[in-house]
Amino acid sequence: IQRPSYFEGWGEEGSYESDDYDDSVDPQVFGDVIKMLFEGSPAMTGNDTTDQAPTVSKAKQTHTTKKEETINTASNALAEKTKLGQSSRKSILYELNNQRSKKTRVESNNDFHSLCRVFNAFLSGCGRESVDVSNAKMLMILSQTFYFVDEEQQGGGRGGVGTEEVGDVDTNTTPQDKSSGTTISKTTQDRERRIYVKNEICHHDIWSDEDFWDQAVFQCVSESLAKSGVLSNYIKSSTLTPVGGGKRMGDDPNTSVKWHDLSPDEYAGAAAQVHSVVFAQLGSLSHSMIELGCGIPRACNFVRRLSIRYQLPLSLRIALIQHLLKNAC
Repeated sequence: IQRPSYFEGWGEEGSYESDDYDDSVDPQVFGDVIKMLFEGSPAMTGNDTTDQAPTVSKAKQTHTTKKEETINTASNALAEKTKLGQSSRKSILYELNNQRSKKTRVESNNDFHSLCRVFNAFLSGCGRESVDVSNAKMLMILSQTFYFVDEEQQGGGRGGVGTEEVGDVDTNTTPQDKSSGTTISKTTQDRERRIYVKNEICHHDIWSDEDFWDQAVFQCVSESLAKSGVLSNYIKSSTLTPVGGGKRMGDDPNTSVKWHDLSPDEYAGAAAQVHSVVFAQLGSLSHSMIELGCGIPRACNFVRRLSIRYQLPLSLRIALIQHLLKNAC
């Protein structure tokens, strides 16, 4: 994710291009929000004596008020269903992606819920345009990265499986577990109590929208095929010659190979590659649907419907559904 030099929809001076939009938001606000949520409240210097207590309390209150105003401003901007809203969502994606290489744990419960509020506002602003679907997919990945450790929770948390935090090594250990007699690391205990952002956004309406998942599959498959260059692999091997002689297909760099240009063997090979891509993307997205609370039945129906649309062989379709059902047991 690259940081935009300035927002699309913003002028060079930071003003929105449209005259009818007066509530422009400074792009820097999104970086400030992430910094506030992961750094927590600033430490107050000096001894907290009786004389200093009112001053310290007022400073904390001022910081809290400023943080809440900044979060509200960012959330409102992210929820906008406009071009400026799309640019706002791109910007905070950059900040979140940059943050996950530094620290993924949110220290306080209030900051964690504020982060979840930002994520929900982001999703509420997403339409079904290509850029919105792409942004929502990236946010879906990031929601499995950031977490809060519930210190009061005994045993496993609601976090499930997430992306490991940078530098997350089991170095600190606690006394042996009384029931099993085994030594339990502090990091293992924390991992069991993690609550990931995905658990707090899984009830958002976007996940129950079939059109979103259909667009997500289309994007993932298209991007994967573009990177793999399925048809371009057959350019040099093509021996088709235009009527009347001339250059072979593939000699001209501006000529692209079409499906009907392939021989039967080449067609079968290319089709198998496309099926592999579709199979992988359907498997990944159907698993994400389950992770986000869509349920096994809806995920299976999604696989059946899209398998037919992309002409996935029956054997691969059955394998996907069996995998989903197996995980449900």
